[in-house]
Amino acid sequence: MTVARRNTPPASRFLPDLGGSYYWDSYEAPLRRDDLAMPEIYLALFAHHPRWARWLLILRGWLVAPFGLKTTRAADLDNIEIKSTYAIGEKIARFTLFGQSDTEIVTGGNDRHLDFRVSVQKLREHGASRVVLSTSVTPHNILGKAYLFVILPFHRIGVRTLLSNAVRAGRV
Repeated sequence: MTVARRNTPPASRFLPDLGGSYYWDSYEAPLRRDDLAMPEIYLALFAHHPRWARWLLILRGWLVAPFGLKTTRAADLDNIEIKSTYAIGEKIARFTLFGQSDTEIVTGGNDRHLDFRVSVQKLREHGASRVVLSTSVTPHNILGKAYLFVILPFHRIGVRTLLSNAVRAGRV
């Protein structure tokens, strides 16, 4: 059930310069259910937030609302529509779908202060199946850089938790 940070992001069909982003990270975990389709893998991670992460996302929503930024409400986390397929531009677990293939889903969002992308990939490396969750962030201004600085510790813990919880629960 080991979650490990990758030194380099995997090649992405939809994010060709992931490693050249202002900020990027990439974490991997064992994928024991490589029969799952990409929407199932993505939802196995993002439709199951731990209680502390839910609370922090809602708190973040309250704090950033006065600045006109996108917020997260409890209903956004509780009412995740689960479908077998998603079209580009649709929401999948809070984020907009930007690209998908048989081995990758890229979601994200654009805001005044920054744009972000989340890539979830199914990889087979060195004889083992892995699920890799990569994040890319491009801030647009000082507010975006400050926001990123504040949330990065929570982001890193959150990503590791999402991956390890999905593995431990047998969802991936």
